[in-house]
Amino acid sequence: MTQFFKQLSLLSYFALMISLICWITIAEHGENYPTAAWLILGVVPLLFPLRGLLHGRPYTHAWTGFLLLFYFAHGVGEVYSAQGFDLYASLEVLFSCITFCSSIVYIRLNANDLRNSK
Repeated sequence: MTQFFKQLSLLSYFALMISLICWITIAEHGENYPTAAWLILGVVPLLFPLRGLLHGRPYTHAWTGFLLLFYFAHGVGEVYSAQGFDLYASLEVLFSCITFCSSIVYIRLNANDLRNSK
């Protein structure tokens, strides 16, 4: 069960990253800011915890939750301010929630596994 939540957190983490890249490159937005700058601001922070997440380090899963709060807040703000339904903002909220929740469950189950193995 622990591996399931680790894989779910990784899957939703990469889905968040891909949806952000698609949102920045495909969707229409203002011409005031270059696309490369949006990519740097939106995607580069997600690269910092990547190694620890891939190795299944509980500490990295924990502090990634703090990072995901930024993406959750950004997505909620975009959903609220959109004229109609905004797919990319909704995906950002969905994937950040799934990653956050599955990371928390993974941390808990991993701690229980370590406690039971002693």
